[in-house]
Amino acid sequence: MDKNNDPAREEKKRIFNISIDLILKLGGLFVVVFLCYKIVQPFINILLWSLIIAIVLFPLLEWLSTFFRGRKKLASLLITLVSLSVLVLPSIWLVNQLVDGVKYLADTIPDGNLQIPPPTESVADWPLIGQWVYDNWMQASENLGESLKGFMPQISNFAEKTLGAIANTGMGILQFALSFILAGIFMVYFKNAEHSGRVIFEKVAGDRGEEFLDASLATIRNVATGVLGVAIIQTTVMGLGLILADIPLAAVWIIILLIMTIAQIPAIIFNIPLIIYLFAVREPLPAALWTVYFLVMGLIDNILKPLIMGRDAQVPMLVIFFGAIGGFIAFGFMGLFLGAIILSLAYKLYVTWVLL
Repeated sequence: MDKNNDPAREEKKRIFNISIDLILKLGGLFVVVFLCYKIVQPFINILLWSLIIAIVLFPLLEWLSTFFRGRKKLASLLITLVSLSVLVLPSIWLVNQLVDGVKYLADTIPDGNLQIPPPTESVADWPLIGQWVYDNWMQASENLGESLKGFMPQISNFAEKTLGAIANTGMGILQFALSFILAGIFMVYFKNAEHSGRVIFEKVAGDRGEEFLDASLATIRNVATGVLGVAIIQTTVMGLGLILADIPLAAVWIIILLIMTIAQIPAIIFNIPLIIYLFAVREPLPAALWTVYFLVMGLIDNILKPLIMGRDAQVPMLVIFFGAIGGFIAFGFMGLFLGAIILSLAYKLYVTWVLL
């Protein structure tokens, strides 16, 4: 029998050729994807956040475009300009104050010169805990440097990393500004992008593609508005209080408060030392008034979240916490927002896939 006409041999040769052809195609596809990733990598954070902003603001664009007779470009331009003005003006002050605060802490912490101001005599008159707080506070203000001297290398290392992360806030705000500009462009072509996304989801998830897409859009909008939006509102009103109450290093505390609120850490934890400080350095009446203000503003998230977030779009606090903190550690200030949304989206898609 002629070996060239052997059916088994021909079948093996055909399978071999198909395998080589598939390997080359997959290899070529991998190279293209890898090169695209390397090219886009420096802009991934900005592009992701731009896409999220476009998804969140697109309903506003459609509503606003009705007043401009369907001219979406004009509506998008107006939204972008307003968003930039609201973002940039407060950010200039925040960055300037952060630079001053970071410089002060960077100069005092490594040298062991950080001091706690001594308490006033009125602290000792507080009921039950007054004398204990006064004695320990006075001891810390007099001997803080000596007490921390043995731990100074560890404190300095931790402080440098923390201050470095806070100092990156300026770059994060610049990325935010660029993201809003790109989001304005994305919103104009949102319908085309939504159609493309629907096709991709259908190719990946089959008949449930549309369901996954709707769950993704709903989760992004709910987390962005119900978690990030409420956190920004709460940080803004409490931050204004910190500024008006003349709290030292207010800008640094505002960033810490923003991280806490996005990570779903109760603001009461921030308020406790703040209230103690107010009663220690202010007269009783203004201290009491500021205490009421900070307590009320610290609880507004419990009112706003149920109003903004839908019941079906709830995401466990632990998911948002790990997303916010992990994103902040991995990607800096921008990751604080991206991490919470991305991990929440992954959780919601998992629940939709497994339970429904």
